[in-house]
Amino acid sequence: MRDRIDETIAWRSDNPHLSGNFAPIGREIDRDGLEVISGRIPEELNGAYIRNGPNPRYEPVSYNYPLEGDGMLHAVRFASGKASYHNRYVRTRSFEIEDNAGRGVFGGLMAPRPIEPGLLGPHDDPDNPFKASAFISVMHHGDHLLALGEGEPAWEIGPNLETLGPWTAGTDQPIMLGAHNRVHPATGDMFALSYDIERPTVLIHHIGADGKLRRSFDIALAAPSMIHDFVLTERHIVLLIGPAVFDMEAMMQGQAFLQWRPELGTRIAVMPLDGGTVRWFEADAFFVYHFANGFERGGDIVIDYVQHQKLYLGYGARNTEPPMLRRLVLDTHSGSVRAQTWFDRVAEFPRIDDRLTALASRYVYAPTLTETLVSAHGASGTFNCLMRVDTETGDVVHHDFGNHIAGEAVFIPKGEPANAGFLATYLYDPETETSELVLLDSEGIEDGPVLRLRMPQRVPQGLHGAWVPA
Repeated sequence: MRDRIDETIAWRSDNPHLSGNFAPIGREIDRDGLEVISGRIPEELNGAYIRNGPNPRYEPVSYNYPLEGDGMLHAVRFASGKASYHNRYVRTRSFEIEDNAGRGVFGGLMAPRPIEPGLLGPHDDPDNPFKASAFISVMHHGDHLLALGEGEPAWEIGPNLETLGPWTAGTDQPIMLGAHNRVHPATGDMFALSYDIERPTVLIHHIGADGKLRRSFDIALAAPSMIHDFVLTERHIVLLIGPAVFDMEAMMQGQAFLQWRPELGTRIAVMPLDGGTVRWFEADAFFVYHFANGFERGGDIVIDYVQHQKLYLGYGARNTEPPMLRRLVLDTHSGSVRAQTWFDRVAEFPRIDDRLTALASRYVYAPTLTETLVSAHGASGTFNCLMRVDTETGDVVHHDFGNHIAGEAVFIPKGEPANAGFLATYLYDPETETSELVLLDSEGIEDGPVLRLRMPQRVPQGLHGAWVPA
């Protein structure tokens, strides 16, 4: 396989999640000395903002945003007041199979199909029709940089964004991880989950701060369920299990593999980190892609998250209400569940200062959408405004980027105290079809970017990123 790819994506699609800024790019490039449009590069920045996202190289047989596509990492590295840009595909085994074939060969999550035997190698599973692409997120743990997908092997990434191979976490087999995993603030240990699409269980991994697997254990579910993200507190793991159920029998009958079953409701599992019995809470049906944070306050478990009325994929029918930033409070004494809404307009991709994971965190940062974006084409995951929500007062401050499309904002610490830092996100101009990286001061979002960097090529709309100190 070539070290770098320099090609043009020739195919076109009218799917809103494959066109506009969601359209993939083909070139892998390296550029030093990025142009400063305005502001200055902070001298104290020393590290890389890396973001992952779906970038299908070949035209997909079927496509359901945001759960399909080849992974592509985009990195802006800062050092000595200068910035450089690099991007690379995540070269999973599925990527290699399609690279050898020169075309898309996998079906989609909702419509998988068998892979032609002649395209498989001796170690490939002919009974597994699902594409593993590690396209959702990226994280750094125990000196390992990991590209993550949805319940598939994690792929280790090298210092130049090269794909090193599946991560084993010190074992003799690739370790299956979900897209979102969390690090305990006291021990530095990582807790990760991997759900099963056939069995009613979810596997939890406890991985030490050194990157070595310590133990794995199951939590039994009512049905095989999709669990995209979860909550870690100082003493508990919390799973919010919406009624998004994998149904193999329905798939065999030509129906969707992933079914929404609202009659099952949403079940909430609270499990002590030191072992013990899982406690269950019940709620009406809703779905969660992303949590901002969870923490303990007295006898309560407090969870800030984005609530979807139901699960939907791709472009088509929408919920009657937009996904909203909410707080859920589990009273561990009475067993009651209380909820409130922080912001009554669309929001997604909530983030905090990651140093406060599992601890009481005051501020949540999330993109939203305003009427000043006039060039959008209706795709979900489209935002143009970044806000900071104060969960102590309920106050919201924001910066509206106007007719520019923004994404998730990653928090870059300035140092002490917590909540002092920069917020990094890529910004896309639909009029010029160009991209830039912007930094905002986390304590003065409303003042707008303190830095705007011109990107040497368009950076497609992505999913999740991370700050990796040098």
